[in-house]
Amino acid sequence: MELKSRIKYFFIRKLSWFIINGIIATCRIEIKGMEIIEKLRQQGTPIIYAYWHRFILFNVYRFKKTGARPLISLSRDGELVSQIAHQFGMNPVRGSSSKGGARAFLELLNSLKEERSEILITADGPKGPLRQVKDGTIVLAQKTGSVIVPICWTASRMKIFEKTWDKFIIPLPFSKITFVYAQPLIIPPRVTKEAIGDLNRKLKLAIDSLEKELIDKPAS
Repeated sequence: MELKSRIKYFFIRKLSWFIINGIIATCRIEIKGMEIIEKLRQQGTPIIYAYWHRFILFNVYRFKKTGARPLISLSRDGELVSQIAHQFGMNPVRGSSSKGGARAFLELLNSLKEERSEILITADGPKGPLRQVKDGTIVLAQKTGSVIVPICWTASRMKIFEKTWDKFIIPLPFSKITFVYAQPLIIPPRVTKEAIGDLNRKLKLAIDSLEKELIDKPAS
């Protein structure tokens, strides 16, 4: 990376860190389903957290300094997200289905098997389509014996960026944020190509249902 770009990203990630922390410091936060994660950790079960791309912002905050590793694309936007993730004490894995996918998959596989890291994956990828699950999450879970835990959050007051492909959201100051861990999706050790499609649909339904539940019962 050129010196000019390094300087630009340095200031962007510092500014983003202050803005995100500044907003969330004013908010009340409620965490639901933590007992699910504690049980999985006690059992030594590898965990992949799956969520829609629009929920990235608070998820980076939620998993800061936990050792969880987010999968982030090699795109220009991905570089920005990666820089912010680094600022929050995370160690991103870079790659996507369109670029660097094989290398990223191997790094994620080793992180789950050897390092026992928890992994964060945007199930609809870095570019969408919106709410359409990519195959990689299921295959990664199958090859590592991991469970997939859908996660989602909402805020009593938030900004939705309607013109972005993912309808990206950020919480507004002085709101209540509710973050939820759902029941894990258990993947069989052997799955056919047809079964992967069925499991993708099951994962989509699980994340959509979690999001709908939060919308129907918004933070207050």
